[in-house]
Amino acid sequence: MATWLDHTDFARYALIPEELLPAWEGTEAEDVIGAYVASFRLAGHDILTLGGEPLPVTWLAEPRTFARWYEADDDTGLLPAVRAAMAADSWEDVLTLELGGRYVLTDAAYEADRIAASLRDADGPAEAIRVELPPRRYRVQSLIVDSDPMSRFMLERLLAE
Repeated sequence: MATWLDHTDFARYALIPEELLPAWEGTEAEDVIGAYVASFRLAGHDILTLGGEPLPVTWLAEPRTFARWYEADDDTGLLPAVRAAMAADSWEDVLTLELGGRYVLTDAAYEADRIAASLRDADGPAEAIRVELPPRRYRVQSLIVDSDPMSRFMLERLLAE
């Protein structure tokens, strides 16, 4: 199944370009705390943030979609629900941004040393997920899906423009 980041102390995840990771201090995303999906610029890069609540999150590379565990006992129905949702007309446009290259999805409050240690420790609980994206402009869209009557996931997909 998917690798999940199971909590965030800051209630905000950040998609950090790997080249900016050594200088990441864990305070950069403080201006976007109130939004479920937001972005800000740092050193010439767009930084995508996901938050609003401390929900577990994962990255699904093939549909270029972040999934957040909204209400569910497990993630067994997630992939079929995401595949079915791809053609839905109910996706909500949130923002557009420029992305491309290697990224790390992690708790926005974590400092660089903690993130790097998590990436090296394959046996410990995941605190960071690697994400690779082709360089381009992306539209971020959101949707809540029900994988079954007892399971809901918040999705944010990246659509190439």
